[in-house]
Amino acid sequence: MKLIPVRDFMSHQPVTARGSMSIPELVALLKRNRIRSVPVVDDEHHLLGVITESDLFLRPKGVPFSLERVPSLLGQMVARGEIGQVDLLCKRVKVEEVMTRNVNSVGEDATLEDVAMLMYERKLTLLPVVTEGRLVGVIRRVNVLEQIYGESAPAGDAELPEVVEEEDLVLSLA
Repeated sequence: MKLIPVRDFMSHQPVTARGSMSIPELVALLKRNRIRSVPVVDDEHHLLGVITESDLFLRPKGVPFSLERVPSLLGQMVARGEIGQVDLLCKRVKVEEVMTRNVNSVGEDATLEDVAMLMYERKLTLLPVVTEGRLVGVIRRVNVLEQIYGESAPAGDAELPEVVEEEDLVLSLA
């Protein structure tokens, strides 16, 4: 595998979130930028964590004193029929309350091989690049794939083409 340093293929101006953002603000940010995960930073760009769609979506939660697992949203159990009524909860909860802290990150001198193996071993889709604790870029799986398989897609900071949703693809093939 190539020994290309991260600084040569990372996104240098990544989209970021603040811990104080509400969940609706975060969802709008993810949708507007067509991304599924984003680093969370403070005012001085120190990396605080990462938040993904998975952090926001329904998750199984154990019922106390039982083996049963029920759906939960933002840490709160929800029953069938209540999912559409969680807007008040979403407006109260801040990104910092549900983000993943103590995330894996790499420095600008890490190599393509380092990044690919770390993403593989830890099942990561986003890897923050930091210098002295400050976010300087991000690596997404697509950045690694471009380096491994060729430059057929835009690299680093180039604008990405529109994302095709699975439903759109199914409809167009029908």
